[in-house]
Amino acid sequence: MTRAVSQNVRRIRPHNPMPESRYEVLALFASAMVAASLFVVATGTLTPFLVTAFHLGQTEAGLVFSVQMIGSLLATGIAGALTDRFGDKAVVLWSGWFMGVALVCAAAVENFHWLIAWLMVYGIGFAAVTPAGSHAIVFFFKKEDRGLAMGIRQCGVPLAGVLGSILLPAVALHFGYRWSLVTAGVVTIATCSIASLLYRQPVELSGERVSLRTMVVEMLEISRNAQLILITLASMTLVCAQMVMLAFLTMTLVHEAAFVVAAAVGVFTLSQVAAIVGRLSWGWSSDKIFRGNRAWPLVAAGIISAASALVTSLLTPQTPLWGIYVLAAVLGFAAEGWFGVGVIAIAEIGGEEHSGSALGVGLTWIFFAAFAAPTIFGALAQTHGFPFAWRSIALLAIAGTVPALLATGILARRPDAHA
Repeated sequence: MTRAVSQNVRRIRPHNPMPESRYEVLALFASAMVAASLFVVATGTLTPFLVTAFHLGQTEAGLVFSVQMIGSLLATGIAGALTDRFGDKAVVLWSGWFMGVALVCAAAVENFHWLIAWLMVYGIGFAAVTPAGSHAIVFFFKKEDRGLAMGIRQCGVPLAGVLGSILLPAVALHFGYRWSLVTAGVVTIATCSIASLLYRQPVELSGERVSLRTMVVEMLEISRNAQLILITLASMTLVCAQMVMLAFLTMTLVHEAAFVVAAAVGVFTLSQVAAIVGRLSWGWSSDKIFRGNRAWPLVAAGIISAASALVTSLLTPQTPLWGIYVLAAVLGFAAEGWFGVGVIAIAEIGGEEHSGSALGVGLTWIFFAAFAAPTIFGALAQTHGFPFAWRSIALLAIAGTVPALLATGILARRPDAHA
């Protein structure tokens, strides 16, 4: 594979025999992804409980989600570099405890501002979820299988949405929202600890003790890569649609389609099931149909996301129930299903040695968009209404197809594009 980072910075370490089944590795990191994402993905289903408890407006409701992305935005670059330096095993363990303790602390406070502060701390831990484990996917799987493998791993996010949207609102309904935070925190700590304990990390993925200066030089060098810039720009627009769906689909159904909260949560759960199918489908198609070119699926996902957001802006109490279910499924399939392809595209640009650093750079900008989108959307919904806000997301998603289209040509010309 052509490296995005010059090889005179570090000596490439030789491969050792793989110590375990690649599918065992995939299962461990997928389970850690599920646990770590349990709260962040289900935040939208808990928003009505938080709105009632703290008397929040739409802008503040968006902040509940956005503040988690602030933490991830601040820490993703560091998390990627730390994964390169210390290995997946250590970072999965540390991040799991960091997130779990933050959620338990968030449950213990009664002031909204302290709640926001602890959720930002949770977001700092969440920054490591994607880089920690991506090394293993690039190492254990051949190029022609990586898209599907990463899609399977990234299915942990919508699967967490399915489980979280069932479990956490039920806990909040019977015991209060605080116990839903505690539940998510305990599950995160336990699952990430087990995954770290069982993962037999190969020596070449155990990290390399290099200086801080070397780490910074590598990240600066890879940040100038044209492929990385284009894929990151496309992913930034798509993640806006994803975050808005996670944070506001439930509230949109309640306000615009006159759904009761329980029915709206059910529709959200369907969107997460569809997102699981999407992550598998986009990953498989990038391997088998597009032969390793990860940009074409991002183009398609952008077009479908834009169309779905536009239709969402047209919802009324008279919209047929079946139409709403279809819309939620398509929105989940496209607006959330694309993420695994974006991640593996960035990881492959960095290669086995530098996938963490590449993801650190790309995900920093992606998390910036993820942080901004819910708060801006909430402000637009509060001042101009949900239909205007959803039309804005549709316009942004279609604009994101431009860098994705430019990236298709660059990726097609890569020497390893058909390897």
